[in-house]
Amino acid sequence: MEGFGVNWKSSVHPVLLCIVFALSAECYGQVASNTVDYGVNPLPFSRAGSAGWQFLKLPTDARSAGMGDMKSAVGFGNANSAFNNPASTADVKDMDVQFTSMTWVADIKYSSVSFVKNLGQWGSIGVSGMYVNYGDMIRTEVAEGFGPSGNSLGIVPITEGLGTFTAHDLALGLVYSRRVTDFLQVGGTVRYCEEQLDDAKMKTWSIDVGTMYWTGIGSLRISMLGKNFGPDGQFLSYGGRIAQSPANVRLPMEFIMGAAYDVLESSKDGQHRLTVAAEYVKPNDGPDKYHVGAEYFAFSNVYLRGGYRFGYDEATYSFGLGMEYSVANEVVIKFDYAYSNVGRFQAVHELTFGFGF
Repeated sequence: MEGFGVNWKSSVHPVLLCIVFALSAECYGQVASNTVDYGVNPLPFSRAGSAGWQFLKLPTDARSAGMGDMKSAVGFGNANSAFNNPASTADVKDMDVQFTSMTWVADIKYSSVSFVKNLGQWGSIGVSGMYVNYGDMIRTEVAEGFGPSGNSLGIVPITEGLGTFTAHDLALGLVYSRRVTDFLQVGGTVRYCEEQLDDAKMKTWSIDVGTMYWTGIGSLRISMLGKNFGPDGQFLSYGGRIAQSPANVRLPMEFIMGAAYDVLESSKDGQHRLTVAAEYVKPNDGPDKYHVGAEYFAFSNVYLRGGYRFGYDEATYSFGLGMEYSVANEVVIKFDYAYSNVGRFQAVHELTFGFGF
């Protein structure tokens, strides 16, 4: 170190050396080679369960679900892009309307509708809405219970004679997108979100921002997408049945990067096309996730799809099919179906119907 004008031996204070050796000895003592591992170790850190509003992460349409819940780089003029990547709504030629219905796990009913209109040089605008109905649930109260002979059972959950209650989720969105250049599309969605459990209601708003970039390397396109950015929500009313107000509930924010490529595309009227896609998902409430999917378009009106999801506790593979039919070359009627395997929850079926002009 003399070449740098520093005398190494004289620059190290003895007290500093003592501290370094003491810390080294402490660290060695904690991981000594003769330590017996009894199998009791701390669990790895996880953010699971740290955000609410989970209905915002449900697969919003059968096409996306059939391709492994792909959201970012596979839009083709479909109004359901308002739920996925808002930049892809710029691909709508004139107008497009989509309706989706799904029975999620535990008989939870999910429905959505989306509409997008292309305004030419002014871009594309649209509206969307999703509704989740959790059905009737048995009302329960925790209070002192009594047996048949009148003896006290202590503080127990009571359900008899209390009836039922319901719960629902609602999201209403306004989307705008524009083709900035021949290669770049941008878009955003502003969404009102609401959750209600019996008489307890919570509201907030969220923003999705997406991009789609066509690289010019064949059909390769890449996308970046930020979803569900917004303030925390808090239940506004709860009938005074609890001692204090619930804590704020965070939105399930996600950052998604994706890419797609048409590995097979016929030059004759586009009658055959095979698209492969992959995306990386970084959520704020759990481990990183990965989606891969493929779609084969044949005979100008048939779609076959498949995909796989990595990093989920239960959800794994999915597949689906779709059909479209042109009426007088002006109206295109579309139908999509998806089957998703969700492990111990068995299977989820999703249907989407729509038409475009």
